[in-house]
Order: sequence, then structure tokens, then C-alpha cells
Amino acid sequence: MNTPDIALLPAPLRGSPRRERSTSARGAGLRAGVLLVRSLAAAGAFAAISAPPARVLAEAPSAVGVELVVDGAPWTLDPDAVRAAVGRELGASVTLASAATAGRPTLVVRGEPDGRITLSYSAADDRRIERTIDVPEDPDRAAEAIALLAGNLVRDEAAELAAAFGKRPRETTPPPQAQPEPAEPPAGAKAAPPRAARPAPSAQARRAARSAPPEPPRCELPGAKTVVLGADLFPFVGTSTVDGANVVRRYSLNLAGGYTAGITGLEVGVGVNIASSFVCGAQFSAGANLALGPARGVQISAGLNLARGLWGAQVGPINVTAGPVTGAQGGVLNIASGAVDGAQLGMVNVAAGASTDLQIGVANVAVSDATDVQVGLVNLGVGAATGVQVGLASVAAGKSTGAQVSLANLSAGESTGVQIGLVNVATGKVEGMQIGLVNYAGESPFSFGLLNVVRNGRLHLDVWGLESGIVMAGLKNGSDHFHNIYGIGIRMTGDRPRMVVSLGLGGRIPLGERVYADMDLLGYSLHEPSSINTSATLVQARAVLGVRLFPELAVFGGPSYNVAFGDTAEDARLSPYGSIPLGIGDSDAQRRWPGVVLGVQAF
Repeated sequence: MNTPDIALLPAPLRGSPRRERSTSARGAGLRAGVLLVRSLAAAGAFAAISAPPARVLAEAPSAVGVELVVDGAPWTLDPDAVRAAVGRELGASVTLASAATAGRPTLVVRGEPDGRITLSYSAADDRRIERTIDVPEDPDRAAEAIALLAGNLVRDEAAELAAAFGKRPRETTPPPQAQPEPAEPPAGAKAAPPRAARPAPSAQARRAARSAPPEPPRCELPGAKTVVLGADLFPFVGTSTVDGANVVRRYSLNLAGGYTAGITGLEVGVGVNIASSFVCGAQFSAGANLALGPARGVQISAGLNLARGLWGAQVGPINVTAGPVTGAQGGVLNIASGAVDGAQLGMVNVAAGASTDLQIGVANVAVSDATDVQVGLVNLGVGAATGVQVGLASVAAGKSTGAQVSLANLSAGESTGVQIGLVNVATGKVEGMQIGLVNYAGESPFSFGLLNVVRNGRLHLDVWGLESGIVMAGLKNGSDHFHNIYGIGIRMTGDRPRMVVSLGLGGRIPLGERVYADMDLLGYSLHEPSSINTSATLVQARAVLGVRLFPELAVFGGPSYNVAFGDTAEDARLSPYGSIPLGIGDSDAQRRWPGVVLGVQAF
């Protein structure tokens, strides 16, 4: 702060240090000091009576109002929102102005090249103080942080003016929370007198002032020359030869190529458009649009679009953003090295930021902590969490996966919600379900398909027999409530023995610690031993009740209903107590009958 060379009157001392009075010399020195203090206190009291207290000076802006000048602030910052926030903080009338007015209290908000904000306060007598802070990306929080700083600057300035003229606030009603000096005094130095109290900022405002997320592009470049129109034949050949490279153009026309620091309107070129610092507007080119800084608006090219950060859209065969994308990329190849808060629409989409919202294309790759949706022929999500993948083949290699709907689904994380496809593979735990022809999971409550393998699921060895003389041995493997049955056996009754192979699926309902019920549907294929040809097929639905006799042994049994299809009527007559025709056509080789199942299960 610029402080005039004014001799400051020392503030009245509030007390004396506690010292031992061991000698008369020290006592005499103490009495002399007390007399000096009383003399200085009397002088300070006279000065305090002759001028208004510091609080009056602190409230001076309320009486005359404050002007607010916004100079080159980030484009997301709404000057009206800042004016309203500052007015609420100061409790004074705040007016937007294009430039500072001499003799009036003025606040100036200025954007810095590194994305921070500098706020300066000029009092009515042209005294000035300024601070530079980081502001959050959210406009409301940014306005709140600037208003908080404005209040501190105005109150600090009033307090320092009061101290400069030897005035101090009335002590009849001390403030509830006095803020310490921001900087510690050097070691061995005397502490400075306390300043006037400042209101304690809210926790939200402190967090807003400290946070510094990536800023969207600024539409002004401090120190750069601003022109309405620029034109180049080649980079640095054209108006850039006269104006130089540090120029911000409103409109830019280029032939083979053009170079400028920034665009705040429209740039059109046949070859290459180059903006070294920012683009706020639109770039159109048949060759390439290159924004070496952030771009706000749209880039459309028949070749390449490049930006360091994008707040808008890129449309062209190749779109590359070396930073975050807030908007959309549409083309053959879309690449974003930052978070995608929007969409990538193209043949091949690649995102490698903290998060990815939406990718639609032939091949989608997201190396992000959080990926929301991928829709394409091939989808690859590498990161902590993947939301939804829809396509022909979907692979999620993160910690958790929400849903995969594809012909082939692979989830290599700890947990998976839903997989629907012909082949589903989840190396971890399935929280929801798997529905497909072949399902594999580390753990699963519901895997429904022709072949289900659950690594940490149920596995039983079953031996069972039917009333038709078929004896089977097989494996039952599955999840908590669903399982598959694979068996092999023989039918010894009848005119000749026949080999039997079975395949089935079913569900389990626990009825207690030792009792359960299984509902199964099985198919049996009977083969001639000599030729392995199928002579009959048996379809069976059964409901069995199981009782666990020992921890690893149970018996089960229950009714069944059977339908047999044979090459001949004799091959279909598998029931020992008779059967009736199925009633489909005139064939007698289709028979049905009720039956019974008895078996043993080892755990």
C-alpha cells in the first residue's frame, strides 16, 4: 500500500510488563516510564477527540457509494453479479463504471495472464491498495470471493487511514472476532499495533478463495494490441508484419496462413489459422485451425482442429484438445487429454482426462477415473469407474462397472452391476445379474445362461435316479440362487442299455439352515452304445426338497413331469408304469407321464 510519510502518534499502552522490582534503580526507571506513558496517553486522547473514529472512516464508502470497474476479467465472470455481491458485502451503493473517476472510492477488478484476479481499491484521496487471489471457476463462487476481498480491502484501507492520522476505534463495543495481521513480524521485532477488526469470512468463502480449478479462456490479453481487422497471406506476412504478433483481432482473414495472439470474433482462412493465446469466437479453415491456448466457441475445419482447452465445439476430420473439453467434438478422430464434460462423436474417440461423459463411435477409448456412457462397436473403459457400455464388444478395466450390453462383455474390476450379452465375463463380483449364453463371474447372485461358471459360487456333486431306470452323476455349479447341471449316466432297464447325457438349469430357494428347495429344468439325451446315435430325448421339469444330513452331505427328492421324444414309439416308452401320447400329430413316439426323482448331494 502507498502510505504517505506522516509521523504516526504511538498508540496508548494498555499496561506494563510484569518485572521483579529487585533494585531501587529499576523502580525509578519504572516510575519515569509511567510518567512518559501518561503524557503520551493524554496526547492520544486529545487527537481522538478532535477527529472522527476509525469506524466513521470505514463507513465512508457507504455514504458516497463505490464505483466498480471490471477490466479484462475472465469471460465467465458476470460484472452485474460481482457488483451485487460487493454491494451486499459493503452495505453500500456500487455502480459499474468503464474507468475510475478521480475523487471517488473505486474498486478495479483486473484479470491476470495466469488466470488469477487482482482487485485494487482507490480511496477518495487517491490512496490505493490491491491484492491478487485465485478465484473458483463457478461464477457465483467467484463473485463471492471477490466481494469478500473487496470488503477486506475497503475496511483495511479505512483502518490504516485512521492509524495514519492517529485515530483509533471506540472501545466501548469491541468486535466479536478480531482478525490477526496476515504476515508475522520478523523475529525480535516489536509487534505492530492491532488494526481495526474485520468480519470473519464464511467457511464457504474461504474455500472459494483458496480453490483454483482450471479457468475457461479469457477473451482479453493484457498488454496485447486490439484491432478490428487483420489479414495475412502467410504467418507474419500481412498485417501481422506491421502490427506484430502480440495482437488480438476481432476479425481475421488469412490465405495460406495467418498468425495472431487472439481472436474475439471470427477468423476465416484457406490454409492454417494460428492463434497463439486464445480463441473466443469461431475459426473456419480448409486446412487447420490451431489455438495454442484455450478456445471458447467453435472450430470448423476440413483438416485439423487443435486447442489447448475447449469450451464449445470442434467439427472436422481430426479434432485434438490438449486439455479439458466442455462441449462436443465431432469428426473421424476425436482426442481429448483432459476431462470431457460433454460428448465425443466420431469414428474413433479417445479421452484421457479425469472424467468422460459420452462417447459415440465405432471405437471408444476412455482412460478416465469416471466414464459415464460409451456407445460403439468396440468400447474400452480404463479407470476407477465405468457407467454404461453398449456395443458389439465392451471392456471395462476399472474398479467398478455399471452396465454392459454387448455381444461380448468383459469387466475386469472388483464389482459389476449388469452384463447382458452372448458371452459375459466378470472377474470380480457381480452385484446385479448376468444374462447370456455363457456367463463367468468371480461371485454372482444371478447368472442366467446355458453355461454359467461362478468361481466362488456353489459347486455340488449330485447322484440321482429316475423312475424310468436312468441313473445319473453330475455337477451342479452356480450362484447363490441359480445353477447349471451337467450330468452323465446310463439307463439299464429296457431291452438294451443306453448311455445318457444331461444338461439343465435351475434355481434354489433356501428354506432354513439345513433345508432347501430346487426348481430345475433338464434335458436328457439317450444314445445307442454301439453307434452313439440318439434314440430318444427326455425333457424333465422337477421340484425337489433337499435336507442336509451332515455339513457336506444332503439327500433330495421330489416329483417330476416328463416328456419323451423317440425315433420309434418303443423308444419313447420310458415310463415303467405307462404313459400317454403327447397329442401332437398322429405320432405315438411322443409320450408324457409324471415321475419321481431321488438323489444324494455332496457339498
